[in-house]
Amino acid sequence: MRIPVYSALAAGVFALAVSGTAAAASGGMPQLNVHDFVPQLVWLAIAFLLLYLVMARSAVPAIADTLAKRQAKIQGDLDAAEKANEETRALVVAYEKSLADSRENARGVTRQQGEVDATAAAKRLGELHDRLAAQIADAEKRIAKQRDDVMAGLEQMANEIGQGAYAKLAGQSADAGQLGAKIATAIKGGSR
Repeated sequence: MRIPVYSALAAGVFALAVSGTAAAASGGMPQLNVHDFVPQLVWLAIAFLLLYLVMARSAVPAIADTLAKRQAKIQGDLDAAEKANEETRALVVAYEKSLADSRENARGVTRQQGEVDATAAAKRLGELHDRLAAQIADAEKRIAKQRDDVMAGLEQMANEIGQGAYAKLAGQSADAGQLGAKIATAIKGGSR
């Protein structure tokens, strides 16, 4: 596979050299003059090296810094959501334990005191259930709000990164409306 590729490449270079010599001899394009190939290649290497150094010193570190900040923000948001989730799980375990304890207490009271005490225990159990249900509902609302905040922050961050990248690549500022719509569509499509 490599031999035909190298052969084709060698044939192309030879054809270029022959056509360049013929064009230069006939007063054609000076870029194809074989005697000028070496200086042209040297300047090509110098220009490439300068562009490489500019990109390596300015653009690449800026992009890497932006990516690192974005990853830190996402990780912080995910950690906060995980902490809230763990708190909710702890509340559910406490609720289940408290519910089990209350049931056992209610059984003992029922055995000892009869119908009157059974009614009081059921009332206490209902209050506890309502209070813990309210706490769980509050925790679920906090988790949902944090998740929505994270998603809003990600969309805003994606808009900022997209505008910055477009501005650097295209050399002009992006249309914020079109870019925002495309990013929102991509986020909605990716979250399915």
